[in-house]
Amino acid sequence: MDNINYYTTRQRRIRLPITFQIKSDEDRQQAVPKQLERAVGGSQDVLMKTTTVFPFTLFPDTVMVDRQKLTVTHRTFFMVAEVMSIRIEDILNVTANVGPFFGSIKISTRFFSTEKPYEVHYFWRHDALRMKRIIQGYIVALQKNIDCSRLPAKQLATMLDQLGQGAPDEEI
Repeated sequence: MDNINYYTTRQRRIRLPITFQIKSDEDRQQAVPKQLERAVGGSQDVLMKTTTVFPFTLFPDTVMVDRQKLTVTHRTFFMVAEVMSIRIEDILNVTANVGPFFGSIKISTRFFSTEKPYEVHYFWRHDALRMKRIIQGYIVALQKNIDCSRLPAKQLATMLDQLGQGAPDEEI
């Protein structure tokens, strides 16, 4: 059966095609797994992952940025951890505090207190700075409504790193 109906106007007696698409419940149920597969595929692209330095933290913490979220794993003992995920859209600001060898990052979100952001200490200096630049670049890209889903993960991480930098002559 053809899904094109015709409508005849009274003034001109012209047959105009009217197309419509009927979506059954089966069509909708088949579309949901495809949408989830696309969402899962993109979310598993890790842009950057870094771990705290061992002698200063007996059980190293991990911070990972992927296309959808920032995940912080805070370990307190063997096989014991607190895993926290924050959507990139919910991050307000990221600050890096660096010294000659080590650094830390402070994450301000819509959900944490603005007076006390979430902190992770004892990264290598260059890892803390790069993590800050990638997250800050991602925040800027989302605010400008830039679609980052089509870029490969390595290229996206490089471009977000450049976007998140301060002034070109800024040297830390």
